[in-house]
Amino acid sequence: MDIIIKTATRIFFPIILMFGFYVALHGHLSAGGGFPAGAIMASAFLLLVIAFTEKEVENKFNEIKIEDIKSIASVSLLAIIIMEVVLRPDLLHTQTPLTLWSGGVTIYLNLFGSIVVASGLMIIIYSLIKEEWKSKKSTW
Repeated sequence: MDIIIKTATRIFFPIILMFGFYVALHGHLSAGGGFPAGAIMASAFLLLVIAFTEKEVENKFNEIKIEDIKSIASVSLLAIIIMEVVLRPDLLHTQTPLTLWSGGVTIYLNLFGSIVVASGLMIIIYSLIKEEWKSKKSTW
């Protein structure tokens, strides 16, 4: 790809990730949440895959690492859900309506949910682009 596209990708990649985390962390206060935030974060990865070559992408990301992140986030999400169900009566008195923490553990659910969605979409994108890279190698 062109040097302008690669430079723009290097600039916008962290900005898109930060915006994804913003949507995840403020999903309990405004529109957003785990799925939209995860889709935004995965779009940053898609931008990397489009702008850089196979070797450059595989040096930065590995499918096994992404699957490990997805597994850890999924287990954390499940643990938070179980904790919420078990400890809900004890947590009700700590929540004050119309305050930042009024959503209870929703902020954590949004954060871990967005990581699960982002890593899942990244695995899908990575698998599809890997097949395309293989088909390009075989036609040469």
